[in-house]
Amino acid sequence: MWKNYFKISFRNLKKRKLYTGINVLGLTIAILSFLAISLYIYHEWSYDRMYTDYQRIYKFNQEFTSNGEIQTVQSTPSMLVPVLLEEFDEVETATLVFDLSMFSSVVVEGDDLLVEEDRFAFVDERFFEVFDFELLAGSKEKVLTEPNQLVLPFSTASRYFGNALDAMGKNLKVDGADYVVSGVMKDFPSNSHLDFDLLGSFKTHRHGRNPEWMPSNYLSYAKLKPGVDHGLFQEKISQMVEKYFGEMQRSYGFQTAFHYQPVTSIHLGDSSPNAVRPAVDVKNLYIFGLVALLLIFIGVINYINLATAEATERNKEVGMRKVLGASRKQLFGQFVSESFLLTLSAIIISITLLYFLNPIFENLSGVGLQLELIFTPIGLFFLFVLLLSVGLLSGFYPSLILSHMEPLKALGKHTKAGSGAWLRKSLVIFQFFVSISLLIATLVVHRQLQYMQEVNLGYEREELIVMGYHYRMGKSIDSFQNELMRQGLVQSVSLAADMPIFIKAGYRIFPGGDNQKEIMITGYSGDYKIAQTLGLNLLEGNDFVESDLSRSQASESNSIYYCMLNESAAGELGWSSQEAIGKKIDFGGGLTEIKAVVSNFYFNSLHHQVGPLAILIDPDNANVILAKLPKGNPSAYLFEIEKNWKAMFPGRPFNYKFVDQEYARMYRAEERIGTIFSLFAGIAVFIACMGLFGLVSYVALRRTREISIRKVLGARAGDVLKMLSADFFGLLMVSALLAIGFGIWFSDSWLSDFAYKTTIPVWIYVMAIAFVFLISMLTVGYRTLKVFSQNPVSSLKED
Repeated sequence: MWKNYFKISFRNLKKRKLYTGINVLGLTIAILSFLAISLYIYHEWSYDRMYTDYQRIYKFNQEFTSNGEIQTVQSTPSMLVPVLLEEFDEVETATLVFDLSMFSSVVVEGDDLLVEEDRFAFVDERFFEVFDFELLAGSKEKVLTEPNQLVLPFSTASRYFGNALDAMGKNLKVDGADYVVSGVMKDFPSNSHLDFDLLGSFKTHRHGRNPEWMPSNYLSYAKLKPGVDHGLFQEKISQMVEKYFGEMQRSYGFQTAFHYQPVTSIHLGDSSPNAVRPAVDVKNLYIFGLVALLLIFIGVINYINLATAEATERNKEVGMRKVLGASRKQLFGQFVSESFLLTLSAIIISITLLYFLNPIFENLSGVGLQLELIFTPIGLFFLFVLLLSVGLLSGFYPSLILSHMEPLKALGKHTKAGSGAWLRKSLVIFQFFVSISLLIATLVVHRQLQYMQEVNLGYEREELIVMGYHYRMGKSIDSFQNELMRQGLVQSVSLAADMPIFIKAGYRIFPGGDNQKEIMITGYSGDYKIAQTLGLNLLEGNDFVESDLSRSQASESNSIYYCMLNESAAGELGWSSQEAIGKKIDFGGGLTEIKAVVSNFYFNSLHHQVGPLAILIDPDNANVILAKLPKGNPSAYLFEIEKNWKAMFPGRPFNYKFVDQEYARMYRAEERIGTIFSLFAGIAVFIACMGLFGLVSYVALRRTREISIRKVLGARAGDVLKMLSADFFGLLMVSALLAIGFGIWFSDSWLSDFAYKTTIPVWIYVMAIAFVFLISMLTVGYRTLKVFSQNPVSSLKED
């Protein structure tokens, strides 16, 4: 029976090519979008779930509390893992990771390559016990057990040695020290929060040989034994803190604690400023999931509208079948089979297109789709459920309407026009509500992105470049800076701990000197020219000068050194900008005098408030060189800077980045969300207009005689357009009102994640509504002119 249904359906669809083509196109676009979004969501959800027993792997964070203020950092002391292994029965195994890229890059020298690598990490010998990444060469038990060993991902080994497996036993120099390659592993998967180009044995590092409780610079992970009582385990951790930190806490007046989180929660939701890797807000995944479902729904609605429009042309077919003895059940099955056939075709075409469009989607979203998942048992089951769902949703209502027709009415010319009108109009309202809503969301996202790019950050980021700095560059760095200034290649140049877009170092101001408060503060280390290079605005006081002592010099001579505070820091200490000048405060280990107060500037993402900041002369903690280029074409200056670099530092490759470009990259995730919203908003409008085309066709065909009579009586095309569009204009108005409510909710929700946000003007709503209205009226106008151009004689004559 179903075989005959599908055979007849195929013939019918083949005969009605325009109807079939529009339906297949609409469903294909909807299903393609749905599959792409579903695979993207799965990729983000699957982060760090590839490890054996990933449910038992946890990452430890450290929390500091002072005067009721809590600061959580992602790193921990190097002593934590050894103590966990020795004193806690709940811990099966644990590992330490020192992500050196948080502080500096390394220079790696091979036979024919000299490369500055910025994704280098030290890991201990238990790393592959906790994270069972596949080793292509080498033994998990031996690869990282000795100092100066390296494990290279496949791509890195290929880059240095050609054939990756030829790397085994070969030597590489890392910052001048000899390392031997003891293992080659598969590249880190794209859904792992750990992603490095080189792994060095942690025993090479001094804290790998002699772990300590200070400083907290290391990432600690543990795999717990099955059935651990987490409440009791956390209590034992608190007891450990008292054992090793109790006396120190009482002496310095602060509290510390260690908490652990599932490794699977690192990527989704961990948006703190010092997160291990940029995280994805899980709320965005919910939004994308909703968009995927909405696109499927408007694709289904498009089919329903077109199918009901076709019902007028198929009434004779239905009447004839019923007269010849076809039951309502058989007719229902016939029309549902058409829906399934169209849906199956759309799914096959969608999967084929996914393979061709995957590079484009990867460029838009930053994530390559794992298309192989489609043909796994779970993926095939998902497609089967999708086929059933879309097929039934699309075909049920049209099949119900068509199979319900009475033979005499179906064979006649006057089939009742009002049947189901309220449902068809509701569907159109829903389609355009979705379309306008997605357009509003797109404009809101782009408005905030534009605000973030144009906002005055409080420092001059244009023409500002950053170059890598390493302490091994020694005193040659002074000669390099002086030579750049002498040749006029830079306006100013200075050393700094970080780029100004993201300053990481945390400090604490203790009671002492003129201050009796204890506060946490961000510290920005550099040389005496740092404020000048960044173009900071000094509200009060004077800039640093060359004769000012650095922090380390002052410590050696037990002298007072200078610092600068931003407005927030001065206010936190209870002083106005003017009152703060000359006050002495204690960062621990000696007093510093406040020489200047600068205007607040953004030194972190706009998701976070500008907090208290201190600027210190401390070039020993520098990791980068900041250089302000003269105005104009930078290429000529960069060429000459590179010549000076190679002359001064022949053992280090010359690399640079523009700070304004790095700032833009901070918001790449938001930019991609805006791009994806734009894409799917356009798709929604396109599919919705196809649905509108169906409904206009339905009404126009029902009123063909009326239109013909009006034409004979002298009506113009504009009069007919006005008549037909009146109802649709009302439907669009209802959609617009609903979409405005959604837009207000979305803008409040989306912008709530930003400490600094734009305002949403009324024109954003007007633009989205006007655009959809224009496209809709063009669709109605096209179909109206098509009907109006028909010869009225053929419409008015009786069969």
